[in-house]
Amino acid sequence: MKRSLFMTMVVAALACALALPLYAAPAAKKAPDADLTFKAPEGMKTTKSLVKFPHKKHAELKCVDCHHKKDAKGNEYAKCDSKGCHDNVAAKQGKDSYYNAFHGNNAKSCVGCHKAKKDAKPNAPTACDKCHPKA
Repeated sequence: MKRSLFMTMVVAALACALALPLYAAPAAKKAPDADLTFKAPEGMKTTKSLVKFPHKKHAELKCVDCHHKKDAKGNEYAKCDSKGCHDNVAAKQGKDSYYNAFHGNNAKSCVGCHKAKKDAKPNAPTACDKCHPKA
């Protein structure tokens, strides 16, 4: 009897120990409801209209699908043009290029992601005027 009680308590303690991290884990960060307007960083020349980004339409994605760097505090995702990220406003190519962060042919850029998902989501914009409407 003592042994079965002891084993029951050990199993219960292990179950609690394994379940505790699930309750202690921080809640997943939710995408903002409001649309964002991407403004060109200081020093960048623009030839097209500003992009209104519908965060809500991208809610099924994880933040890390687009963002890859946190701010200095480590708790928020940094802006794309943050120092050391995509802060090169002159270049059209390269990892530090602000332009390439949105227009590059890779999974983390807007254009690259939309092209990759074109079969599953045929309305995902890939043409310039779909994101940069004429004023």
